[in-house]
Amino acid sequence: MNAKELLESYALGDRDFSKQSLIGLILTGANLSGANFIEADLEEVTLDVANLEDVEFNLANLIRANLSGSILIQSNLNGTLLQQASLIGANVSEAFLIEADLSDAVLIETNFAGAFLTSANLTRSRLCRANLANAFLTGAFLNGADLRGANLTGADLTRANLTGANLAGADLSRANLTNAKLNWANLSNVKLIGADLTGTYLSTLKSIEGTDFTDARNAPNSVEIVNMEEPIIEE
Repeated sequence: MNAKELLESYALGDRDFSKQSLIGLILTGANLSGANFIEADLEEVTLDVANLEDVEFNLANLIRANLSGSILIQSNLNGTLLQQASLIGANVSEAFLIEADLSDAVLIETNFAGAFLTSANLTRSRLCRANLANAFLTGAFLNGADLRGANLTGADLTRANLTGANLAGADLSRANLTNAKLNWANLSNVKLIGADLTGTYLSTLKSIEGTDFTDARNAPNSVEIVNMEEPIIEE
């Protein structure tokens, strides 16, 4: 199925494109809200500035797809492959990305507010200035992720792995970091106001210069900053 056929089919009321091979299609600005792409092969598809609200993408292949500027509010991306995908400035708020693979994805200024990212793989993802307020990141893998300036207020990062992550200037006020791993993480100028740090591993932080631990639960009295070569981040 090519792009023209897909759009014509959608216009005629068809919403089921599950398990279709749609590799590399260019669908810039398309309105596909409510469509079903379960287990579809959408590798390297171009869906930038598209309306993808309430779309079913679970278990689909979106590797290296371009979804920048698209609307994915409340979409289902559970188990979706999004490695190296681009979602710059996309609105993915309240979407479901449980166990999705977003490793090496470009997620700059992406809106994940209230999204479900439980056990998602965000290893080495670029999340600069992303909005993850009140997002569910329980058990998520954020190893080596670039979270500079990200909004993580009220986020649930219980058991999340942030080894080697760069959180400089991020806001984690009221975030739940219970049993999270922050070894070799950069927390310079991070706001942890009212955050829960119970069981959080903090003894090998890369930097805490300017970090605000005001009213944080189980905040450290002193943290040993270990200056050593950063570990190689593996998936």
